[in-house]
Amino acid sequence: MRFRSIPSFRMLSRPAMAGLVLVVFVSMLGVNGCFTTYTLTGLYVEPSAGACVFPGGTAQYTAYGTYTQSGHATKTENISDKVTWSTGLPELASISPSGLVTASTTVTGNADITASAQGEFGVVWGSAQFTVPCSSSSSPSVVPSRLRILPGDQSLGSVGDTSKVVAVGEYSGAPWSRDLSEQATWTSSNPKVATVAPGGLVTAAGAGETTITATHTTDTGTVVTATIKVVVGSALATQ
Repeated sequence: MRFRSIPSFRMLSRPAMAGLVLVVFVSMLGVNGCFTTYTLTGLYVEPSAGACVFPGGTAQYTAYGTYTQSGHATKTENISDKVTWSTGLPELASISPSGLVTASTTVTGNADITASAQGEFGVVWGSAQFTVPCSSSSSPSVVPSRLRILPGDQSLGSVGDTSKVVAVGEYSGAPWSRDLSEQATWTSSNPKVATVAPGGLVTAAGAGETTITATHTTDTGTVVTATIKVVVGSALATQ
C-alpha cells in the first residue's frame, strides 16, 4: 500500500502576515482612509414650519436623512420614499408612502406629520405640523419665505473631511418646500478653513471656524439667505 505524503503546513513569516493583515484592512477602507459604510444619524422633515390646506387639499412633505461616515464626513439626502410616514390624527389626514398628505373633507384641526427610520443608534425621526383649514384665503406666495441649510452647524475633524449640505426653500403654499441646493450660490467666509462647492459640498481646508452661506435669488428678484457655522478641528493630519 502506498501512502501519499501530506505537505507540511508552513506558517507565514511575520512580515508576510503583517502584509496580509494590511491588505485586508485597506480593503475595508474607502479611498480617503475612512470606513465606507454610511449610517443614518439624523432626519429632518420639511417644510419644518408646517403646511395648511383647505378640506380635501394636499401637501407634499419631504424627509432628509443625514448620513455619517466614520464619525466625521456627512451627506444629506432626500429619503422620503425610505422612511415610515405617520400622522398623529388619521381622521384629519392620510399620508402616502412618499409623504403626500391629503386632508379630510369633514374634519378640521392640526396634527403632527412624522417620518421615522432605523438609524445607527436606534430609530431617528422628524416631524412638522399639518393644519386644516388655512386661516387665510389669500393666495400662497410663489417666493420662498425662508431658506434653511440642513443639517445645520457642524464640525469637521481634519483636512479633507467633507459634508454634503442641502439648501431648502420653504413656501407659504404649494410646493411648501423645495431643494434649492443647485440653484443657490454658496460661499465660505474663510476658505482657508473650509471651501464650499456648487451644490453644497463643504470640504475642510484648515483649523478654525467659517460661515457657510447659501443665497437664492428668485425670478422676481427676491433674495433669501441661510447660514451655518462650520468648525474644523486642530488635528489636521491628512488621511
